[in-house]
This record gives sequence, C-alpha cells and structure tokens, in this order.
Amino acid sequence: MNQFLKDRFAYTVLSHTDLSRDGGKSGDINLETINWSNYDLVVIDESHNFRNNTPGKKDEDGNLIRKSRYQRLMEDVIQSGIKTKVLLLSATPVNNNLKDLRNQIYFLTEGQDDAFLKSLGIDSLQRTLADAQRIFTDWAKQQNNRRTRDLLERLSSAFFKLLDELTIARSRKHIEQYYPDSLKELGGFPKRSKPISVYIKDIDLQGRFMSYDELNEEISEYQLSLFNPSKYVLPEYVSQYEEGRVCQFTQSDREHYLIGMMKVNFLKRLESSVHAFGITLERTIEKIDRLKKRIKRFQEFRAENPDMDIEEVDIEALEDEELQEAMQVGKKLIFKMAHLDIERWLKDLQRDREQLELPHLYAKDVTTDRDAKLKKLKKLIAKKVQQPTIDKKGRPNRKVLVFTAFADTAKYLYDALEKWATEELGIHIGMVSGGTSGNKTTFGRTEFSNILTNFSPNSKKRHLMKTMPQDEEIDLLIGTDCISEGQNLQDCDYLINYDIHWNPVRIIQRFGRIDRIGNNNDSVQLVNFWPTPDLNRYIKLKNRVEARMALVDIAATQGDNLLEPEGIQELLEDDLKYRDQQLLKLKDEVLDLEDFNESVALNEFTLDDFRIDLMNYIESNRKTLEDAPFGLYAVVPPDPKYQMITKGVVFCLRQKGDSEGNEKINPLQPYFLVYIREDGEVRFTFAQPKQILEMYRVLCADVKKPYEELCNLFDQQTSNGTDMTLYNDLLQKAVKSLSRIYQKRAVGNLISGRGGKLVKQQEQIRNITDFELITWLVIQ
Repeated sequence: MNQFLKDRFAYTVLSHTDLSRDGGKSGDINLETINWSNYDLVVIDESHNFRNNTPGKKDEDGNLIRKSRYQRLMEDVIQSGIKTKVLLLSATPVNNNLKDLRNQIYFLTEGQDDAFLKSLGIDSLQRTLADAQRIFTDWAKQQNNRRTRDLLERLSSAFFKLLDELTIARSRKHIEQYYPDSLKELGGFPKRSKPISVYIKDIDLQGRFMSYDELNEEISEYQLSLFNPSKYVLPEYVSQYEEGRVCQFTQSDREHYLIGMMKVNFLKRLESSVHAFGITLERTIEKIDRLKKRIKRFQEFRAENPDMDIEEVDIEALEDEELQEAMQVGKKLIFKMAHLDIERWLKDLQRDREQLELPHLYAKDVTTDRDAKLKKLKKLIAKKVQQPTIDKKGRPNRKVLVFTAFADTAKYLYDALEKWATEELGIHIGMVSGGTSGNKTTFGRTEFSNILTNFSPNSKKRHLMKTMPQDEEIDLLIGTDCISEGQNLQDCDYLINYDIHWNPVRIIQRFGRIDRIGNNNDSVQLVNFWPTPDLNRYIKLKNRVEARMALVDIAATQGDNLLEPEGIQELLEDDLKYRDQQLLKLKDEVLDLEDFNESVALNEFTLDDFRIDLMNYIESNRKTLEDAPFGLYAVVPPDPKYQMITKGVVFCLRQKGDSEGNEKINPLQPYFLVYIREDGEVRFTFAQPKQILEMYRVLCADVKKPYEELCNLFDQQTSNGTDMTLYNDLLQKAVKSLSRIYQKRAVGNLISGRGGKLVKQQEQIRNITDFELITWLVIQ
C-alpha cells in the first residue's frame, strides 16, 4: 500500500539479494519488468553489505556471466538512466578497512574518484582514505603509548571534511538528547533490564559427554591434516609451492591459520548445540574418507603403471573423471599428488579420523531428551509464556525471540520444540534461516516476510495487509543472524542468544531487533547462554584462534598489507582484548554500538550535533550575536563527571588575511580552536574540534546566568582585567602549539601523495599576530 500516493511519489522495496537475480518475483514485484535506471533516489539500508566491490562472475574466456550485486547497483541503477541520488544507512559502515567506506561512498559519486574536488577540495577519495588507513595502521602499532589525540593530529583535514560533509550520525543517546518530544510521541525506547546469564555445566543430562572445557583441550591437539597438504610436499618440490605465496603469507602459513579456524569452528558449533557439533564432525569425517579414497585411487594407478612418469601425465586428457580428481588436490593452489608423501599423509588422516569418530558417536547419542541446554531453553520459554509481561496497552506479551549463529541449530530447535510449543504451551512457532534448512512455521505462510510479520504484527503493520491472517500470531521465533539487521521485531520484549557470537557488536545488533523506538513494552530482556562459567578461560581460547581466523581472511583478500603476518597478528590481538572487555560487560549490562569503538569512531569526524545546537541558538539570538564584539569571554567551573576537563582556557581564534589553501590543514579554516590547561599543557587543538565543542556543550549548554563567585575570583586574579599575564602566557603557548601542529600537518599533507601541496609562506600560521581572538572560555 503506497502511503505517498497523493504526493505522486512511487517507490519500490527490494532486498539486496534481488540485485543478483535476472527474473522471478520479489514479493509481488516482477523483477523482469523493473526499469532499474529510472530511480531518482536509492536508499540502501545496511549499506555495509556493499563494502566489497566484488567483481561479477566470468567464464573461462573472461566474459561476464553475471554481475555482482555491487556492479548491478552501480552500473544498472546509479550510473544508468536518470540522475540518481543515494542515501546510505548503516550502523557499522566500516569493518576493518577504510576501503569499505570508499566503496560505499562511490555510490554517491557514481564511481568518480574526484567527485568532491570542486565542492570539498578533495582530489581523490581513494588516496584520502588510503592515507587515513595508513596513518591509522601506523598509529595502532604504538601499543604502549597510543593516544587518540596523536591520531587525530596526524589525520588529514580532507579526511575530516569528507566525513563531516557526508555523515549524519544518530545514536540512541543523540536521539534522547535532541529529539525528546518526537521520541515521546513515538513511544520512546524501552528500559533495558539487566542481562540474564545462563551457564550449562553438563552438555548431556546423563553425563556421558565431555564438558566444553574438556573437549576444548582435546580439539586443541587435533592435527587436521586434511587441511594441510603443504606439510606433505616432498623436499625436491617444496620450492614450486612457495611460489603460491599470498602477500606476506606462504601457503604453509595459510594452512596453519586455516586449521586454527577449523578447530575454533568445532568449538563454536559445540557452543551452539551438540547437534550442530555432531553434524560438523560427520562432515569432516566424510571429507577425510573422500580424500583417502582419492589417494588410494592414485596409488592404484601408480602401481598399475610402474614405468610411467606420473609427473608427466596429461591430467585433462584422462577419460576417467575419478582418476582426474585423484591426480591432484587443492583449489586455489593445486598440489600434484605425485609431489606428496602420500603414505605419511594417509597415516595422519587415519589418526585424525579415529580422533573425530569417538566424539562424533557420543554427540549422536545426545538426543533431545538428553540435551541439557535444550532443557534449560524450554524452561525459560515456558516461564515467559506462562507468566507473560503486560505491555503498555494492557495486553499479555508471550513472545520470545531465539537467536543462533547456525542454521543447523535453528532447524534442530524448531524440530525439538514444535510439538511441545503448540500442544503444551498453546503457541505458534516459526523459524527463519539463511541456510538450506529454509523457513518453517505452524501459522501462516512460510515466506520469510510472512513469518516475521506474524511474529511482530504491530511493528510490521499487519492490519494494513488484507491478504495476511489477522486472528492469530507467532509467539516463538527461532532465527539465525539473517535477521540480526534491518528488522523491526519490537512486539517482542524477550530475546535469547542461544549461542554467543564472539563479536559483541553482533550481539547488540541482535538485541536491536527488539530494543527499538516504538516498543510497546516497558522493558526488554536479554538472555545469554554462555558455554562455560569460566569466561576468562573462554576468552583466552577465543583470542588464541580468532586472530588466526582474521589472518586467513586478510591473506585471502590479497590486500596491500603494510605489515608482516606477525605485526598484523599483534594488531588483531590488541584489538581483540578491547572487544573481550566489552563481551564480559554483556554479563551485566547492554551496551550501545558507539560503546564498541576502542579509539576513534567515524562520528568523531562529524560536527552535525553542534550544527543543530548552533542553528537553534542562532534562531533565538540572531540580533545579540550580530551586535556582539570580538573577545567576549565567560568563566565556568569544570564538570566533576569529566576528569579530562580541568582548569584552563578554550580559545577560539581566527586567522587573519588570505588563508587560501589552509583548508587542507585545518577543517574549520579560518577558525582555530585550542584547549590549554592551567599548567600549560595543550590538551586539544584544531585537530580535535569535536572534543572541544563537546566541552563547550558540557560546561555551557543551558547555563542562563553567570557564575558570580567565579567571576569575582577572576576579577581578583586579574586585578579587574588589568593584569592578564597568566592568560597572555597561556595564549602564547596555545598559539605555539597550534603552529607546531599546523607545520606537522602541512608536512604530512605535502608527502601524503601526488595530491600534496605546499602552503605558501605568507599564508601559514606562526605567531600570535597571525590571529584575532574571537572568544575565550575560562575554566576556573
């Protein structure tokens, strides 16, 4: 139903995946009839899913078979036909590389790298973001003495200006502060109850299966030679496979990290459910058996042809496809079987199989009636259904949303709970999965959108959908992370993480499905299942292997890494330590996404908050501001809640004369802000305008009257303004610091790349006479 019909405004809602399809239907929309190049505006929700400029699929001759989603959106929608404007929506626009951001911004510029040359003076998006990435990487290496202000001083003005011009940041705290009336009208945010932590001591109610910690120790000893063919290359052929080096990584390095990834996948699957763990072991055993069969087929061929030079065999000419497979192994890097010590490999494969077989058999024996974790889940669900909360409209709320990372676990839970939920609890159950298990439900159609709408009919406005049933609802929904983004499910107030995602951001994204504006419940509850009460041990394990997983990913992308593998691993592990602290906090509190930035978030580079303040103030005080002279000052006390703010002065200065070109150094050109403490330490300079403006807000916002006692004290100290020695000294030191940072940035801009330019001598800042004092704030 088009609610904008009277405005003659038509729109189409499609999924990201629809861009990969040439036909069929998306809901009621026939994809074959869409005029992709005829859209004036494209709004991309969860735009970070387009952070990789993935090429399309090509045939053997290099001809394009199918465009990637990125190409389809860029070429067929944005670059073709009428002029298209683009709005990007994302809570996490950057994963671990500013290239993610660049690829998304290219949608705004139709792929033009110099699109902001005239408007912002940025001659190259690619170079601006690449320089920022390099500076950040260098800064991150300083693990012992790493300060955020050092990073901000080094980052270019172009980077700040780019994000300031393009970014509109809206956090929960921002909305609560700036839009209280609208927030109230929309129902506000629900209160977050303290998270409930659940620990399962025994996996098997009969105690016949190893504990999580015991299995962790056993898995750490696995060799998993299935994934390690380079280990068995005969000495005379080793040099051939070292050519398979990717960036700084040898093939042996990659296999080493891959094995670490597979081990942790075993544990993540066990953490999810013993059923998913059993499936993984079974699949791995099957892979081992298939590899053993290939090796034995090769041995038979070699025995049947003792006089043949196996190495010279034309594999593609062999008519026997099974034999073709047996002659080599590997995907990206192909190993000839003739180059491997296959007898030793077979022996190790058999040992791996025997190690995996025992836990596999034990896992198969843990049926639903013996699954301790499942029993606890049923207990939580039953309590919620039988003792429902009451929403703001006086209706009982029995809804439970269960998240799991794996489709296998989702299907297992649905199959285990379906009959119990419908017959004993009298509720409908649904499952949505991004895997092969598909979607299931006991009510309504099984389409993805239908299940979600029937689970959260109020937030999804089901009453406007005449083809949807209106009499009943789904109260228990099991979902994978395919619904952790972009879904309004706030009819529910109770969310269970059946397994903990090791990235704490994903946990908050999951909870964000119900912790939303318009939730008709007074509070929302988060329940987390943890694999072991010893969370420090759990996190130690996680750190050991997750960095390896990231290294595999880095190696696979073949990116231009500036560091050796050891250096990258140090950075990853350092970053993980911070994320671990946040993960532990989730035992006791629900965090916001903005709490997950160790150092600098993208919204550090946008002054949008302050523009709103400024516009509101100008509208109310325009005449006063126009008549105000330069040099006005105020005296305020420091805020005890902010230890960073101590006695000192914030100066606002304006550079005199012609300063063309300085905007490449100072994003607020010609204005310079600086905060200097009473002891002469310059805490913030023009490289940190947001921090200084935030100080202004904390200390001055909504203060209607002067602090009389502080004003009297200031008059005494300065002899009623006749002795300004202290403040003149502070101003001299502040300007000296500004000059130093200016020169540092000017040199950095000059050597940053081909776009660097030298600022003319007469336009540079050097001493106090280059400025006029606009205003100053004394913190007394």
